[in-house]
Amino acid sequence: MEAARTVEEGIVTDPREADVGSILGFGFAPYTGGTLSYIDGMGVKTFVALCEKLAAAYGDHFQPTPLLKDMAAKSETFYGRFDPYAKATEAA
Repeated sequence: MEAARTVEEGIVTDPREADVGSILGFGFAPYTGGTLSYIDGMGVKTFVALCEKLAAAYGDHFQPTPLLKDMAAKSETFYGRFDPYAKATEAA
């Protein structure tokens, strides 16, 4: 959730930064690729459903962010939506 919030708030603009930060910063399992890769891998819709289930059981701090809800509705991924090289590829 916190990695998603950093993207939503514009603190992190490249998903790779959040992934590396989560692995090196707080020990997220490296084989997952990092937190945002993990969310992308399980699917944002599945992650949002899990967040909502946890929020119902444990409180609002597990509520999915507006960005996550929007991405789930559009079937997007972090690496698809926030690809820093997409504009350069389109121009070429």
